[in-house]
Amino acid sequence: MATPSDLGLNGTVIRFDTSILTPMEPNLFDEKWLKENQFWRGSTQGRSSAHFLNYADRDMVLRHFHRGGLIGRVNRDLYLRTSAEKSRAMLEFDLLSEMRHEGLPVPRPVAARFVPTGAFYRADIITERIPNAEPLQDVLKTKSLSKQLWIDIGAAIKNLHAHKVYHSDLNCRNIMIDTHDKVWFIDFDKCEKRETGDWMQANIDRLHRSLKKTAATSKGLNWNDEDWEHLLEGYAGPAAN
Repeated sequence: MATPSDLGLNGTVIRFDTSILTPMEPNLFDEKWLKENQFWRGSTQGRSSAHFLNYADRDMVLRHFHRGGLIGRVNRDLYLRTSAEKSRAMLEFDLLSEMRHEGLPVPRPVAARFVPTGAFYRADIITERIPNAEPLQDVLKTKSLSKQLWIDIGAAIKNLHAHKVYHSDLNCRNIMIDTHDKVWFIDFDKCEKRETGDWMQANIDRLHRSLKKTAATSKGLNWNDEDWEHLLEGYAGPAAN
């Protein structure tokens, strides 16, 4: 479990894992500084790009919080001001820390930043990069998965739900598969612990829509209805302890 501490800098608050970052380097959130000091290792493409870095002998991922939907077209990254404790970055950091303590397959949180700007704030989070892992979407573009791996994916989702974790965007990009066929989950923005309810089936339905949409837009995606049945078989089984 993370050993968190907060650093205040002229209104900005940085929460960080003291077992990884001692002392905390505030410039870790600065893409230009990372590149100038040769810590930057590349980035993903798209509106909500993530930056890869290596610092303190660890591979990490830096993600800036961006607005989505229609509002994101006019307001890229400003959120209505709240306390640092209730900001998107801190909530995700704390949830990841709790889930790691529970043994769930999620990235280790490294640091989160809250930057007030008048009536608004901006936010960022840094997590450890999952070694040798790719999004499920990318894996399926290159090969088929075994029946057992689809069962394992379903069982991993069941275990997430058994720990009352609501994933607000459970899709085939936020499920990762590593070279040992271990299943991981990423991107816990706007996620939380919830009591058992209809949201669990809604999570499953969202993933199903994501896979069908990806299959429709990606020629030759290695996924079919039988694979989905295997996933549901895994989800129907008992949750891991």
